[in-house]
Amino acid sequence: MKYHFIGIGGISMSGLAQLLLAMGNEVTGCDIKKIQVASQHDSRQASGKIKFFQGHSENHITKDLDGVIVTAAALHDKSPAKEEIKKAEKLDIPIIKRSEMIGKLMGKPGVTGIAVSGMHGKTTVSTMISLILEAAGFDPTCLIGSDVKEWQTNWRLGKTYKISLGKNTSEVKETPHLGGVEDCYFVAEACEYERQMLDFRPKILVITNLEAEHLDTYPGGIKDIRQTFGRFIRKLPKDGLLVVWREDQNLMRISQIAKKRGNTVREVSMKKIWPGLKLKVPGKYNLLDATFAARVCHELGVSSKTIQKTLNNFTGSSRRFEIKGEINHITVVDDYGHHPTEIKATIEAAKEYQISKIKYQKSKLIVVFQPHQYTRTKLLFKDFVTAFKGVDKLIITDIYLISGREPAEARADFSRELVNEIKNQGIDTEYAPTYQDAKLMLKKIAMPGDVIITQGATDIYKVGEDFLKK
Repeated sequence: MKYHFIGIGGISMSGLAQLLLAMGNEVTGCDIKKIQVASQHDSRQASGKIKFFQGHSENHITKDLDGVIVTAAALHDKSPAKEEIKKAEKLDIPIIKRSEMIGKLMGKPGVTGIAVSGMHGKTTVSTMISLILEAAGFDPTCLIGSDVKEWQTNWRLGKTYKISLGKNTSEVKETPHLGGVEDCYFVAEACEYERQMLDFRPKILVITNLEAEHLDTYPGGIKDIRQTFGRFIRKLPKDGLLVVWREDQNLMRISQIAKKRGNTVREVSMKKIWPGLKLKVPGKYNLLDATFAARVCHELGVSSKTIQKTLNNFTGSSRRFEIKGEINHITVVDDYGHHPTEIKATIEAAKEYQISKIKYQKSKLIVVFQPHQYTRTKLLFKDFVTAFKGVDKLIITDIYLISGREPAEARADFSRELVNEIKNQGIDTEYAPTYQDAKLMLKKIAMPGDVIITQGATDIYKVGEDFLKK
């Protein structure tokens, strides 16, 4: 089979492309930015390379394609990929959303799909589950939202799960080996943006938390979000498992749906962390994430010893409070969090890290933040204003505007207004339009003992990496 990926540069899209390549398919892809896309696994996992095109062109769409795989954003009216979409439609080539393809792989008969959803913690929980199952010999197939340090990539193809897709993408053919398809486990993150998780078909569903996020997708706010996740729960089979956070009242409400349907429901609590956990990564949220992972794997029959050992050896996910390095006794950390709740959790973890690891009495916490999407920044403005409590110095760059997803009035320097309001909260805050501006500020203010955090869902991490090269 041959597939073309539009927007292959995204972490999930590139991982899915490599996974399909490892399954024996031919893959091409394009993206606006020039990137390096190739299999990072050995020859057992994949053979050949992905042919990459920079930019978008209808010439990328050829008659021999069995499907064009796209992100939800690529289907927007303002998408720069519309030429390719129109060409595929003209040639009657199936256009398959990324989430639909993952749903097909996960929902294959005989596969136990494990979906991790919710507004925060998806990557950490899915990584932890994957590593525990791997350690326990379950040989899972996985697709994670960031690179897993142990794999040096974000995907894994289990030996027990190798498939080829028929010409009709709804027809999935088995080619099981080394154990049979009944032993297959597929772990993946189920993103809530554009309600993509509704394309998944899990047998085990983890929902970490619910709160206001992606309000361009959920104009009805938290009620809309609850209703959509309720629909997701109804997709569980009768013998399905739902794992939720007990302290989240929104989750407690919709978990009743699963109970009435006869599903098994397990609740985890911050007040009852999984026994024996002594994590190497800071932050209470990591303890909760570990408890989610432990509960799922315990339900699958993994021993407590394997669960504890794997979690206590866990050193974190890429871009999740990731220690990038140290220079002149200044520590640089990177974190992907771009929602106010995630930012607060990162700051809490940073304070914990300063107390336990930094020996300097006058250690400052410096955060360089790039807001992600104008719509999110505006709709959650008040929450962003109060999210940086505890920071000694805050630097905010221009907003990263998302092509095809922003309203006409969107402007990158709206972050100036955020800077001014945060200043009113008594936090030392400065506006740095560009990455270069932010780098110059860091060079002036950072002192031995300080901790710098680059915060955001963009490539803001480059500011920290460049600082380490000074």
